[in-house]
Amino acid sequence: MLPPLNRSAVGLALAPLVLAAVGVTHPQDLTPDTAFYWHYMHVALLPVFPLLGVNVWWLLAGVDGPLAWAARVLAFLYVVFYGALDVLAGIATGVVMERATAENSPQLTSVNGWLFGEGNDLSFVGVWAFLLACALAAGVLWIRTTRRDLTAVGGALLLAGAAIFLQSHIYFPVGVAAMLLLAAGFFLLAWAAAPGLGRLGQVSSREPRI
Repeated sequence: MLPPLNRSAVGLALAPLVLAAVGVTHPQDLTPDTAFYWHYMHVALLPVFPLLGVNVWWLLAGVDGPLAWAARVLAFLYVVFYGALDVLAGIATGVVMERATAENSPQLTSVNGWLFGEGNDLSFVGVWAFLLACALAAGVLWIRTTRRDLTAVGGALLLAGAAIFLQSHIYFPVGVAAMLLLAAGFFLLAWAAAPGLGRLGQVSSREPRI
């Protein structure tokens, strides 16, 4: 018998679903024609990308132990370092392209290579931290929940999405698929955890800390 749905499961799926929807519209390249949308799309996503890291904290609400806290620290690192990609390779490059086009000075766009490079270097830390955070969170929940079948499926989907995210950003179609896998993984983990833990992430004090 499947456990009842809960608001946390639905809430955890929202951020990756929003990213998937925006990813469908993400320009494949930054050009003078796409610069305006590229710029303001990434401004709009500034508060959304961090929610993937917040999801890890939400999923582990009430769960104690070193592995759970390691997952939280890694999720925080994702928020910081992936946010740098959004600012540098998203917002800054879009602004440069817009200004260069408006001033008829295409040579100004030469700095965008540096911005993309630095953003990608910083995001490397962020995406790997996110993958490890997801792995730890899924493992902790698998040990603690009574619905290990759903937890195993949810964890596999979450890790698949996080692994694809290492290289895909949210570009259509691969990045969008990554976000959909993350949404499904977070949803199933929260759904599976709820009955086994009383409330999402809540554990008995008699259980071992992990």
